[in-house]
Amino acid sequence: MCILRVLKFVVGPLDTNCYLIYDSESRRGIVIDPGGDGDEVREVVEWVARLGLEIVAVVATHGHFDHYMGAQPLTKTLGAPFYMNHRDLEIARASAKWARYFGYPEPELPAEVMDLREGMRIRFGSCIARIIETPGHSPGSTCIFVEEGRALFSGDTLFAGTVGRTDLPGGCEKELLRSLAKIFTVIPLDSLVYPGHGPETSLAREKRVNVFVEEALRVFRSGEDG
Repeated sequence: MCILRVLKFVVGPLDTNCYLIYDSESRRGIVIDPGGDGDEVREVVEWVARLGLEIVAVVATHGHFDHYMGAQPLTKTLGAPFYMNHRDLEIARASAKWARYFGYPEPELPAEVMDLREGMRIRFGSCIARIIETPGHSPGSTCIFVEEGRALFSGDTLFAGTVGRTDLPGGCEKELLRSLAKIFTVIPLDSLVYPGHGPETSLAREKRVNVFVEEALRVFRSGEDG
């Protein structure tokens, strides 16, 4: 039986939510969006050691530097593979330059990047993380859903009360609306949402109050997106 635990670390120049999630029975886990530098992700490593965890994967929900900046030192220390959708490889390399504007050195991706694709499942103990491709904020944006814990890690696709911006290179408003509709048709509404920035929310709440979700579902039902 999966007993999911979630720890959040706010890291990096854009206050990225980095999550350490694990199955409390098997003590196996995943790190999602290591957006801080080496010093900032050291706290994650300390908690992994303190809890006696085995990390089976380090995952970036998309390729913007503030979501993978600590991936290289973290994967080396923890001995875990790094996953990111390959559609964002070019964006990841380009966005590394943005770090300099915030006083950080340009980060490098780990030497090997495993492709994070639709339908993939990453097992950690009795828990399973299912990958859902949700382009729009970037071409390779993905969400991670742990069904047993009713937990959706939405990256920069969905936030409390709003959604990810689409005016950065590779962004597309039409694709984002399509991805939002997909989330709300395949994920149970009682699921909690752990976004890439800001506070947690729930799908039920966002369906009630988020105007972007309302528009996405309206377009989806009417077939206006073609």
